[in-house]
Amino acid sequence: MKNVEIGPIRPPSESNSLLVRVTRGCHWNKCYFCGLYKSMQFSMRPIEETIEDIAKQAQLNKGKNFTSCFLQDGDALVLKTDYLLRILDALNRYFPNLQYITTYARADSITRKTLSELQALRQAGLNHLYCGMETGSDQILKLINKGFQADTVVESGCMAKEAGMILSEFILLGIGGKELSEENAAATAEALNIIRPDYIRVHATGIKPESKLGEFVRNGSFTLQSEEEIAVEQKSFLQQLQPMDSFYINEHIINLLLEVRGNLQTDKAQMLSVIERFLQLPPDEKLLFAVGRRLNIFFRLDDLKKPALHRQAEESMQKILRENPNIDFAVLCNYIRQSQI
Repeated sequence: MKNVEIGPIRPPSESNSLLVRVTRGCHWNKCYFCGLYKSMQFSMRPIEETIEDIAKQAQLNKGKNFTSCFLQDGDALVLKTDYLLRILDALNRYFPNLQYITTYARADSITRKTLSELQALRQAGLNHLYCGMETGSDQILKLINKGFQADTVVESGCMAKEAGMILSEFILLGIGGKELSEENAAATAEALNIIRPDYIRVHATGIKPESKLGEFVRNGSFTLQSEEEIAVEQKSFLQQLQPMDSFYINEHIINLLLEVRGNLQTDKAQMLSVIERFLQLPPDEKLLFAVGRRLNIFFRLDDLKKPALHRQAEESMQKILRENPNIDFAVLCNYIRQSQI
């Protein structure tokens, strides 16, 4: 947008939101699976500059009724509370119809606030936090160099809920590889059963070759899972989640089974049935769907029944095998996933 600074990322669910950049990059920037901000030095934008951008956006979007605003980049909660309150005040003045003001928030940034600070931010309009817990496993959190442990994940989530905020927790299927798949499912479910967030946003891991985790794949200390193995992990994870008023959603294009979504109180059995339906496919159909899904030929399991799409996927599979008869489909699917994030 002309003369307004916009950051590189926002959650999929914020696609129609006003975007306001309050920091540049990520203040931690050491996670072994993430390469988004590695070439960017973290900085806090000057408050006057941020408020000027808000005023400019109000002029540029005159007549457009934004109901949601997302504060960029990686974690606005790292900023001092007084600083954030000034930004929230400006947003409410220039965009009086906002119903939701949202941001990414690291677990350790939340726990550095007091409950009264979080409540003040909530009262000022910051009412939805997106938290990348990734996993509830201490072992995996250490493996990926997340910078905090599971007790911080749980404490931060419970604080956000107590402050009256809407809480979205992102989790990563496959982030422990084959070696720690069961651990990832069990420990992540255990943490979420305590937190009871409003949204559990499920993402399949796409490991970038240039990342530290990519190095672990190359040296053999981390083994990529197949799409089927990630689906088995998701089934185990979902089975271990208790009934709660939380919306479970496979929302990102990198996920295999986009239709696995619903309220954990009412839709858990239906979601598990979709995963089981995939797992019960004949091996060749299971692989065909996985590859077709990665190539954006299929989007739902029912697409397998559509002759034209089935034929298109078969032709793509045959081309892949002609060009590389010994292809490792776990590697191929991971390569496509990581290229989409």
